[in-house]
Amino acid sequence: MKSLPLYSPIIKGKLNDLKAISKLTEGARLKIKPLIEAMPLHDEEKTLENHLKKFVSYIEKYVTVEEIFVDFYGLSGMKTLEGVEATLAGFDLLKTCSVTITPTYGFERDDDLWSLLSPIVKNFGAGFCFRIDIDDLDDQAEDTMSQILERSSQLRLKPKEVDLFIDLRDVADRNLDELKDLVLDFLQFIPSSVNFRSIILAGSSALKTVADIPMEGVIDVARQELHLWAKLQRDLPESISLIYGDYGVVHPDFVDGIRNKYMNAKIRYTTRGRITYFRGHGLLHPVKDYEQYRKLADKVRNSSCYMGLSFSAGDKYINDVAAFNETHGAPATWVLADMNHHLEYTVMQITELVSVVRAEKSASKLEALL
Repeated sequence: MKSLPLYSPIIKGKLNDLKAISKLTEGARLKIKPLIEAMPLHDEEKTLENHLKKFVSYIEKYVTVEEIFVDFYGLSGMKTLEGVEATLAGFDLLKTCSVTITPTYGFERDDDLWSLLSPIVKNFGAGFCFRIDIDDLDDQAEDTMSQILERSSQLRLKPKEVDLFIDLRDVADRNLDELKDLVLDFLQFIPSSVNFRSIILAGSSALKTVADIPMEGVIDVARQELHLWAKLQRDLPESISLIYGDYGVVHPDFVDGIRNKYMNAKIRYTTRGRITYFRGHGLLHPVKDYEQYRKLADKVRNSSCYMGLSFSAGDKYINDVAAFNETHGAPATWVLADMNHHLEYTVMQITELVSVVRAEKSASKLEALL
């Protein structure tokens, strides 16, 4: 990637989430650098080795962008049968991938791994990304920055080879002014002589469950992370620019491999500063209940927020299901459609916003842009 990305979403390392990347338009793929997060291993019948191999195979087949961040956070503390820590084993498997990979690691994990990461970072030759949790801010902010500088030196990296990925996780019910102050307080500890390659701000307002949405109902959920990014981007000095990140339409605490018998059909559709949820009813009987996706797709297709079937692969799928030109699909295929539309839309949105947010001095006018 010759220039910095405009958008860095956190993508769960699951089949259909990654397929959503493969179906992006070429223009979108050139502006996005996702952080791919390995999922935890919950199936006791699977081995860590096979879990890692599947994750790597998904990246090789479906991640059709130039560069990615990869984090094995979900497998922290696990080891292969040969006693190799999951993060090290995972990066070893990734070294033959054609996509450019920036290794990613965070604090409050195994400190013994830092010295072992140095040859891995050198081998990939794409710098390093520090994943900064919300708990690393506030009272820990100064210490976190000190550790970043110390670890960068340990990894033999210059600041221009280092990315800071601030992951606020679930921000739906958080006060945006408080979050803004947390981030600003952290950024002030960056030494004036240090210019990191990029600073990314990510969070999510996606619902963990649609249980509170009336059956067959439609609600809008504000994308708090987008509003926070815009506020910060406007108020930061010109010398600091934040790359926008989110979790797509997936809640940060989503756990794979646990079947929920109370699962409901839903379509999540992103426009402007919101995600619109179209909820159906339960999916206890797949043969009968999955057919409801046609009705939901028709609701989306006829709503004022629908962008049209040519906007993205996800939008075409919505139209084709509603028009009986495609099978009704299942929860997994709708993750693909929802995520693909969200990624495509957000690339377009941030491309437009990044040039106007700094210039907009009025808070009310800034909100109107979202």
